[in-house]
Amino acid sequence: MTNNRKAEERFANLVNSIDFVTEQFGPLDKLIARMRENPAPPGSWRVTPPDELRKLLTKVQQNLAALKDRAARYETELKTREWEV
Repeated sequence: MTNNRKAEERFANLVNSIDFVTEQFGPLDKLIARMRENPAPPGSWRVTPPDELRKLLTKVQQNLAALKDRAARYETELKTREWEV
């Protein structure tokens, strides 16, 4: 397999992985929407409040979108060069 072919496959895997992770946010968003904040007594197990989870989810979505945009900007370079891990 040539280096270019391997680089193209790695780029495709990167983009597909970003898309796969992004698709997982739909069910997660629905789960967060069903959550209700329930104050717990001191010393008991606590769950992160839904509003904080929404903020975290939004931040992760923005970061993944930025990563995909950046990959698209460098697509030609990423497809033609050997990747170092």
